[in-house]
Amino acid sequence: MTAPGLETEGLTLRLGRFSLDGVSLEVAPGEILVLLGRNGAGKSVCLETIAGFHRPQCGRIRIAGRDVTALSPERRRIGFVLQNFGLFPHLTVARNVAIGGEARGGAAGRDALLERFGIAHLAQSRPAQLSPGEKQRTALARALASRPDLFLFDEPFSALDAATSETLRDELGGFLRCAGIPAVFVTHDRTDALALGDRIAVIEGGAIRQHGPTAAVFARPGSIAIARLLGIENILEGRVAAAADDRLSIALGDGSLEAAQPAAALAPGQPVTLCIPGEAIRLLPPQSPLPPQRRRARVAAQLRAGPLWKIALECGFPLTAYALPQTLRECALVPGGIVDIEIDADAIHVLAAERGSVNG
Repeated sequence: MTAPGLETEGLTLRLGRFSLDGVSLEVAPGEILVLLGRNGAGKSVCLETIAGFHRPQCGRIRIAGRDVTALSPERRRIGFVLQNFGLFPHLTVARNVAIGGEARGGAAGRDALLERFGIAHLAQSRPAQLSPGEKQRTALARALASRPDLFLFDEPFSALDAATSETLRDELGGFLRCAGIPAVFVTHDRTDALALGDRIAVIEGGAIRQHGPTAAVFARPGSIAIARLLGIENILEGRVAAAADDRLSIALGDGSLEAAQPAAALAPGQPVTLCIPGEAIRLLPPQSPLPPQRRRARVAAQLRAGPLWKIALECGFPLTAYALPQTLRECALVPGGIVDIEIDADAIHVLAAERGSVNG
């Protein structure tokens, strides 16, 4: 049986007023786990504890089957890539990469790594002379020089513009898939999570609140707070109008929606919260008579959002959808105009209303 690439068991640590609270994670060989959370949630402390910069009061850390809980950072076989890539500014590219190799008995493979990452021509350049992409490739070459069993990434794109982040994210994802080395990627950005993560662990207050395959976590957030962190565009308060088998009819505003969800735990009249991703709302040209699976909506506003348009809708309750420019033309979308919408019942996630939530 193959050992997990990383396994943490009940990591507990107190740093001043902050604490990690029994953090248990598992990363399979070749898998990318995204540790997602807001600033101050404990992402970096968790990563630093795995790397050996903090010693947990309780718990275990195993990397490639080895118990490294008591080992110093340099003996853990970890490639750690920091925010802004953590290159030594006074050293050349070649020396930065060689330092990684020296940690594992020499820099014999340095030149091969420079060639592999396409930075051999930059060997005598210093970090200040490099583009963000060149810095990332240098940081990866240095990390790989130590022949790591695990990669750790601490928000390496947080200081970069969106276009540069997208390019580097694609490069990093391709590299990690090819290398087959397990990785933990810390971020507060849902785009990073969607693009890179095989699985996601959501951390808040030093504890893991939800974890699972990326698509499953985004489709079924475990709480309103997690839904907001994931950037779910439509979080709506309503009440169960009817419940039967695997279908719920939810009344909200001046309308209703049907959700495909087991009804056993929810009774008519019970307050609930609906989570609907913007991309789950299909926009269609108005059709008369209105088909039963559709709703009619008024376009309240539309805003350019990169290659897409963000559309604010009103259909007895507010919704936010996304549309391609082609959809704008096909539906003749303009503020104040009319459009038909469809939402698959499977795309609507229903949460029992949390105490203190406010109906809207």
